Amino acid sequence: MIKRIAIATTAALALTTAGFAQEAADGTTEQGAAQGETQQNAEKQTPTRTLEAIEPAEGITNDTLTDEKLRSFVQALVAVNVVAEHFMPRIEAEADGEKRAELMAYANDSIVNAIDVIADITPAEFKAIDIAAQQDQELNQRILDEIKVAAAEGKAAQQAAEEEAEAAEGAEDGAETEDTQTE
Repeated sequence: MIKRIAIATTAALALTTAGFAQEAADGTTEQGAAQGETQQNAEKQTPTRTLEAIEPAEGITNDTLTDEKLRSFVQALVAVNVVAEHFMPRIEAEADGEKRAELMAYANDSIVNAIDVIADITPAEFKAIDIAAQQDQELNQRILDEIKVAAAEGKAAQQAAEEEAEAAEGAEDGAETEDTQTE
């Protein structure tokens, strides 16, 4: 179960926020025509792209998925999780249904945008890979393995950056000490 969570996170955010958005829209419609017009005006300004509304690309299976596309999927998955971490607390804390729906619309649009900026993957391909991974344990395992590799690479890069920062800080301290001694 835990193994599937990493992959299902993306779909869960899109589906959950779509459900909340529908509840909020239904509540607004029931509140009267004047507020309904306000909702329609807000919808014109609110982003409407959602991963849920995108048709998945066809023909993506474990056998057809290249390693490069798999790496791009993992990069996109990380980006989507960053968006989710940013928006979910705000969405959950919002009591006003209209504002909550607006936040969810922005979250969904941000998810699609986050995928769009990753090289070598489209939102349609991302969605297809996500769906395929939920149905194919072998593909799911490939993705989890790539996530572990990416996490290890990220940790190594972070350590190298920290060591470099410490070395630079040490060099600055040494230069300050030298300046003090020459005065």
